Amino acid sequence: MWAHAYLEQARSDWKTYAVVSENGCAACHELHYLQMTTEKLGKAALLRSRTASLDNVSKTHKAFVSFLKVAVRNPNLQKELSMSGRQLREYVIGLLPLADQIERLAPTLCQGGPNAEYPWETPSGEIMAPSLYDFSIVGDLSHPTGRKLLKLIAVILAKPDALL
Repeated sequence: MWAHAYLEQARSDWKTYAVVSENGCAACHELHYLQMTTEKLGKAALLRSRTASLDNVSKTHKAFVSFLKVAVRNPNLQKELSMSGRQLREYVIGLLPLADQIERLAPTLCQGGPNAEYPWETPSGEIMAPSLYDFSIVGDLSHPTGRKLLKLIAVILAKPDALL
């Protein structure tokens, strides 16, 4: 099943994200694996819910934010996080701006700007390599909202059958 394959790859990307982030690699590598994790997790969720076809899912990098917008109504996720429906909604809605920033790290969504994978040209004409760029989002991941997002990803990946 396609959803299962996307989920397994999301888990592998998540493990790689953890290794890379713990070993002081360039921020672009950490962000690349986080972006890939979230994209594949979102695609797995969309495929499991049958709200999107494989053809549509495979052509987009915009899956994680869409998934989160649906997850706010997930009673199993609410129970897992020991939250009321209102608390879960507020929790997830607070994560959407950061989730969107992560999603936009995909080269096809960055509109020719900073991305975690390929060099780009800055507005001043400088060619920038991701490995040399100071991604402010890395710092955001260590703040409360970032930690909440990382926790949510970990919780869902730990129990996908119950939470997707």
